[in-house]
This record gives sequence, structure tokens and C-alpha cells, in this order.
Amino acid sequence: MNAAVPDAFGETLAEDAPDVSAAEALAILRRHYGLTGTARPLPGERDHNFHIQADGEREFVLKISHPAEEAGFTDFQNKALDHILAVDPTLPVPSVRKSLEGEAQFAASVGGSAPRIIRLVTYLPGQLLSRSPTSDAQDRNLGVFLARLGRALRGFFHPAAGNDLLWDIRKVAKTRPMMAHISDPSRRAMVERAIDSFEQHAAPVIPTLRAQIVHNDMNSYNVVMDASRPEIVSGILDFGDMIHSPLICDLAIGAVYRWPAQGHPLAPAARFVAGYQSVQPLEEEEISILFNLIRARLALIVNIASWQAERFPAKRDYVLRLATEVWASLEKLDGLSSTDARRYFLDSSNPE
Repeated sequence: MNAAVPDAFGETLAEDAPDVSAAEALAILRRHYGLTGTARPLPGERDHNFHIQADGEREFVLKISHPAEEAGFTDFQNKALDHILAVDPTLPVPSVRKSLEGEAQFAASVGGSAPRIIRLVTYLPGQLLSRSPTSDAQDRNLGVFLARLGRALRGFFHPAAGNDLLWDIRKVAKTRPMMAHISDPSRRAMVERAIDSFEQHAAPVIPTLRAQIVHNDMNSYNVVMDASRPEIVSGILDFGDMIHSPLICDLAIGAVYRWPAQGHPLAPAARFVAGYQSVQPLEEEEISILFNLIRARLALIVNIASWQAERFPAKRDYVLRLATEVWASLEKLDGLSSTDARRYFLDSSNPE
């Protein structure tokens, strides 16, 4: 099998980045930020990130971008974080720490590699959503948080917001060749049905919907919860998938990770949507395609993860870490019709 990543999406997913050691990370920290401490590698899809415990009890994340990452895209992230904190200072997002030279980012060669963009942001303490117990209140609070984040971003724009991105839910059909890496024929067929449904019901509507810059990746490894009160959101991480996209696409992505439990398979997602609507009411056209977008995101996850697991065996465990939940969701949602799902969201996700 040899399904390639579409050429339009560049090299940050198609080629692995050279390794970076903790010693190299600390050398960058000392030289460019005047800080000393310890460095612990953090998992990542494209970049190399380190949790920095600096002397004096300060904590940061040192971000060393993939060599193919464009400076404009990391500048996009920096300026978005600055904008969010200016518009809504109470939103817990990382803040950018400038270098000794007063730069939000700079390029440096690490271990003889091509120059890579270096940034330092504050570390958000707490417990990852993926490791936190779930609750109805948590579902709703996550929706509220995402709506607040969207409101903080709605007046912001950057030239890099229009870049091609493999994780753009609107491009899911371009990942069809990756289905060759899914060995189970019944699962491949299920993914194909999800993409077909998206193209039939959602794709024609998307161009008519309101759009803005959105986070585009509220997955369970990008959200931090209060360790003592796991229903409370204490931060959101990783703005590396930001894009200018319909608001409903951003909401659908977050809804995916409210995994189906007992009862109706869309119940946790509906609570999430209700929380969102308490801050940002949805239009009927947006709700009408939400189910198709959720299934499309699930298809996107399994296609990209299956392709990456074969291309980068060393990252197999990381890229497939949500495989059990994603396949279970796809199977549960595969039996629902778009009409029934739309009716359920209309009936169940209105704010209280």
C-alpha cells in the first residue's frame, strides 16, 4: 500500500523532523532566554516540544518547529495568542515569552538541521482532558469555553489563516487515498460512507456559512482541566491547527471528543453544543450539517492516523492513541441518519 499525503499540504506531515535532545533544548533556553532549569520532552505530531521547569518555579513550553514550518504560520499563532489575551484576559491560553533579543520567535539550527522556528510560551498547569473523568457539567462547560474562545478570535485576522491544512475538515475528501492503510474492509466502507455523507449534505452548504479564524483542534489532548474539579476548564493548548473556517466546523471538532456513552450516542455532544449555544447561538443551517461534520472529522482522524502509523512506525502509539474511541464512535454514528441526528440536535442541544 502506498497512499501518499496530498501534495498541496506541504511537508510538515509528510516528513518527520530531526530529533532534538533535552540538552539541546536547554542550551537554546539558556542562550536565547537567559533561563536555566530542566527539560522534559512532550509528545507532538509535527514539532518538538519540551516542558521547561525553570529555576524559580516558572514553567514554560519550548516549541521547536518542524524545519518545513513557515515563519508566517508560527507568527500567526503568536499574534492570535496576543489578541485573545487582549480581548479576554480571563481566558486561560498560553502567553508568548519573548527572547533576550525581544523576539516572539527566531530561527536557529538545532543539531545541524535546517533552521527551525523557536518559541517559548507559558505552561498551563492542570490535568489533560483525556485523563479526566467525564460528567454532564464537563460536556457543557467545554462548549461554553470554546464559544468564548471563538468570540475572542472573531475580530482577528492574519494572512496565514488561509493556508492549506491537512486537518481542515472541509478537505476530508482529499484523504480518500489514505483509506488504503485501513486493513479492515468493513471499516474502510464505514469511513467512505462518512465522507460521502459529508460531500452530499455538508459540502454544498459550507460556503454559505459564517466563518472566522478558529482554534480548529479542541481534542482531548489539547484541553487542560482543573485537577481537583475536572468539570472546570483551566486552559486550551496547541494553536498549530488554526485556520479561517466556518464556526460550525470548530464546534464539530470539539463535539467529536465527547465520546458516545450510555443512552443516545449524540447525548454528550448535544450537551457540549448546548453549552456553546448559551454563549454563541447557532443558525439552523449550521445545526443541519453538524452530524455530517462530526462523522467527517472522525473519518479524517482514522485516515490520517492510519497513514501516519505506517509511514512513521516510531510514532505509531502516539498517532493511534485515540483509535479505540474513534472507531467506536464511527460505528455508533454509522447507524444514524442525517435527518434523525439533525432532529436530535435541534431538540436536545438548545441552551437551558
